[in-house]
Amino acid sequence: MRILYPENPLNKTQADEPYHEEFTFVRSAGYNQCSLFDFDALDFDEFNPHPRIQTGERVLYRGWMLNSQKYKTLIAQIEHKGGVPITSHDDYLRCHHLPGWYQQCSNFTAETYFWAVDEELEAKVEELGWDRYFVKDFVKSNTAKLGSIANSPSEVRSIIEQIATYRGEIEGGIAIRRFENYAHSTERRYFIVNGTPYSSDGEVPFMVQEIASIINAPFYSVDVVENLEGKLRLVELGDGQVSDKKAWSIFKFVEVIAANA
Repeated sequence: MRILYPENPLNKTQADEPYHEEFTFVRSAGYNQCSLFDFDALDFDEFNPHPRIQTGERVLYRGWMLNSQKYKTLIAQIEHKGGVPITSHDDYLRCHHLPGWYQQCSNFTAETYFWAVDEELEAKVEELGWDRYFVKDFVKSNTAKLGSIANSPSEVRSIIEQIATYRGEIEGGIAIRRFENYAHSTERRYFIVNGTPYSSDGEVPFMVQEIASIINAPFYSVDVVENLEGKLRLVELGDGQVSDKKAWSIFKFVEVIAANA
């Protein structure tokens, strides 16, 4: 297996800063099959990983989030170089986009509706009759000043406009989620590799095991949190290639990387 990282634009022999520790540790742990590439050059269909990808080599990407089209470009370029992407375009969207996993996991997570941004949006939100709404696109919540929680249909529209302005696009579509109260500092991240769940402390909740049995994708993250009654709730899934290790130690996270080999 070869692990592919975005290079540091100021030092092309090193991974970009957020991935520097991981890149360095993975190589020192005996994973000599690591390559770097110019992330921004993908926009111009340029892809020259160094060292080169070998013919027939399985390739795991670890780096920045990619929208649907850019991920499709990446895996096409990997295949053009003779590599075999571990995560297909379909598998990427299955975990990276909320609608890809919501139906199978609806019992574990907040009630959600998916809509396009159109003139009927406020009316559809009003019909839900909720007190509060959690607003995001298919991938991320809003981190600008309005945040992600709306108290009215008009605030939903304002948050969506802010996402489009500050992020440059609405990825996939809009997700309107029923607001749930969660206990502070209880969110935990788990990783699933080929159906096997991994945790940072060796303990895997039953709910995470259930999710691992029903979501068929090679490598993804699962974020869970406790509500105010102490019940576990699913926050979201994410493609493992673009998921941060969060509170995991680098030692434990490399076990997850190794499980992909």
